[in-house]
Amino acid sequence: MIMSNGDPSKESWQVRSEALFERWGRFVIRHRWPATILSVAVTGWLLSFLPGLTVDNSAEAFLLPDDPAVIEYNAFRDQFGRDDRLILAVRATDLFDLEFLERLRALHQRIETEIPHVDEVDSLLNARVTRGDADGLIVEDLLDPWPASDEDLERIRSFALANPLYENSLLSADGHVTAISIKPSTFTEIGVNASSESSLSGFEDAATGEGDTPVYLTAPESDAVILGLLELIEELNAEDFEMHLAGAMAMTYRINVGMTRDMSILLPMTLFIMCLVLALLFRRVGGVILPLMVVVLSLTATLGLMIWLEIPGSTAVQILPVFLLTVGVCDAVHILAIAYRLRMEGASQEDAIAIALGHSGLAILMTSVTTAAGMASFVTAEMAAVMHLGILAPIGVALAFIYTLVLLPALMAIFPMPEPKRGAIAQGVFPFERSLVAAGTFAARSPWRILLPTSLLLVLAIMGALQTSFTHNGLRWFPQDDWIVQDFRAIDEALGGSVSLEVLIDSREPGGLYEPRLLADIDRLGKEIGFLAADPVKVGDTFSIIDVVQETHQALNENRPEMRRIPETREAIAQELLLFENSGSDDTEELVDSEYRLARLSLRVPFVDALAFPPFLKDVDALVEKRIGDRADYQLTGLMMLLAEIFDAVIVSMTRSYVFAIAVITPLMMILLGSLRQGLVSMVPNLIPIVAVLGVMGWMGISLDTTTMMIGALVIGIAVDDTIHFMHKFHRYYEESGDLELAVAETLRTTGSALLFTSLVLTAGFAIFGFSEMSNIRTFGLFAAFSAMVAFLADLLVAPALLSVVERYRKGRTDTLVAEAAEIVSASKF
Repeated sequence: MIMSNGDPSKESWQVRSEALFERWGRFVIRHRWPATILSVAVTGWLLSFLPGLTVDNSAEAFLLPDDPAVIEYNAFRDQFGRDDRLILAVRATDLFDLEFLERLRALHQRIETEIPHVDEVDSLLNARVTRGDADGLIVEDLLDPWPASDEDLERIRSFALANPLYENSLLSADGHVTAISIKPSTFTEIGVNASSESSLSGFEDAATGEGDTPVYLTAPESDAVILGLLELIEELNAEDFEMHLAGAMAMTYRINVGMTRDMSILLPMTLFIMCLVLALLFRRVGGVILPLMVVVLSLTATLGLMIWLEIPGSTAVQILPVFLLTVGVCDAVHILAIAYRLRMEGASQEDAIAIALGHSGLAILMTSVTTAAGMASFVTAEMAAVMHLGILAPIGVALAFIYTLVLLPALMAIFPMPEPKRGAIAQGVFPFERSLVAAGTFAARSPWRILLPTSLLLVLAIMGALQTSFTHNGLRWFPQDDWIVQDFRAIDEALGGSVSLEVLIDSREPGGLYEPRLLADIDRLGKEIGFLAADPVKVGDTFSIIDVVQETHQALNENRPEMRRIPETREAIAQELLLFENSGSDDTEELVDSEYRLARLSLRVPFVDALAFPPFLKDVDALVEKRIGDRADYQLTGLMMLLAEIFDAVIVSMTRSYVFAIAVITPLMMILLGSLRQGLVSMVPNLIPIVAVLGVMGWMGISLDTTTMMIGALVIGIAVDDTIHFMHKFHRYYEESGDLELAVAETLRTTGSALLFTSLVLTAGFAIFGFSEMSNIRTFGLFAAFSAMVAFLADLLVAPALLSVVERYRKGRTDTLVAEAAEIVSASKF
């Protein structure tokens, strides 16, 4: 027996922990049936929540509810309704052909009557025409009365193409595309009293969000709107009636569909790959079935808790099922690998199970704690979807640990573990064991042959990591021939875009919008903001109360074009707006509040990378401040602001999660390993995969986005698992023997195969994401798989090499100090 040369207190702590886990194993074996029944019953109860699963990938759902941008956006919606209108563009050779107009009318009416959750539909059919006659002001629809002759059609054509109010809103510049603007309901219709009237009477109230919390249109209701429109398009689309659909709600629907499709395909593929890996490792039916039963039940329980906590599915939470399956299987593999080895060596079934828990239980607990800590780093994120992952992942890791320590040994005790024939070990149930031991021994014996090439590669990786950039563009997630990409691009080109920017202006007093100078400045702002835009951002359309004021003034002045301007006095503006309201039109409700204190200046831009929005918004903010900051308050809001905020949140969230993960896991490693020195050394292999991933992404020109930004903290969480198993056993063997090479060899002999196969499981599990139709998910999966293998190689080669250098240096320092002390003692005798 090898005697310990280390600190007895440390050894006794490990021995006591292993003995505790072994006693627990024997307890579970004695109560195998109650443990199994209880686990299944709890899982069944949580399973009952699964029908309540929802998916929400809307822009506002990406951010936290208390984010200032979200609060301001919701206040705007409470006052003016949705800004994210859907645009259904229709292309034809002649838009003012009677047959085309008949088809357009039928489509318009079917949208109003057949599509759920729609408040308003605007098209050429009901386009506003404001004119004056002897009786006063008349506001009517463009196609009312319906044209009956070629002369009528020509008159309508001339008026529409010359009307600046229609350009890029209802008609393209070339006159071949017309738009149907669809305003979905702002509030839900599901079992609540949700009024679309604002509960916020003023600008400050809107900003603070006081009053009853509104219940906005739900994700399923939003999806129903898009599904209905897509069915209409499929039915009516034709070569001479070509339709395209764009808008934030359409993008959200497409992401939801892609995510649902991925999960229906990737989860079964993940389970199949795990079956293959487990069969290769254990070559037994029990070695495949038992781990899968444990991980599937723990995953089901986690999803049930997710729904119970009212957390919706999202692209960030999408990685949770595969992550938990792989982590749970890795826990089970460490138990089963030792148990089967002990059975091959002749141990009884009960002893094999109990000793396996004693051998690996503490390491599994340590890995669960550090993995949960790594994933908990996402709680600091400024994005709701990522924060939800930071809540759910640690819960799932904890449940996987509990099921591994309760359900797995119970099932192992219930189902017999056949004792293999003599010589099975030599034949290689763990066939790579000798190669792993040889590699680790080489690294410990010749550390600089490992560390020098590794250092050079890390320098290259750091240089690549410094070149990484950030992005957020949902259109890049899908194939270029996908309908969502083609439709958005077609509408961006023909009509100038579908992303809204809202400048909300508070004149500070009721009736303040009657001031001619303020209206003139708002009009000027609309034009100047367009000049600020630089490729790829461009302003396609602008509308505000100015359009109504100028249109009304022109109509009341004999419809002369030169009179399309703002009246010179407050009284004239107030009187003309009152006439417009009394004409029967309610269009001002979407442009100003009832007191004429608040006004919106709305602009539409193309759907481009959110990277381009922050500089543009900064310029817009400076311009608005310059023009009206001295006499009016203002806010920038709308979908563009949310997308820009998401872009900023990606950078902040990534930094926070990385720092949090490292700051939490490093001291945990020191505590769990009982050594400051080994705790610091253990973090080097854990950081190498992050640097490697960021380096490769930088050199390949792949940007970080809301999905790929999670790789780093996730890598820390999973890479540390193998490190803990290696360092935990190394620490024990090194304390017993004092021989570093022997400790490395014994560590890899007992846990090396489990480390290899858990890494293979992680690699295969994340690589499954490579089959996603969404490029951001593919990138995430492939780089996470790459990081898992880098983490394994770092533990196999870099960790032994570092330990060799550090321990030899420490031993050299100790020997030097001992020699110096001996010389002092010897000299003192004389």
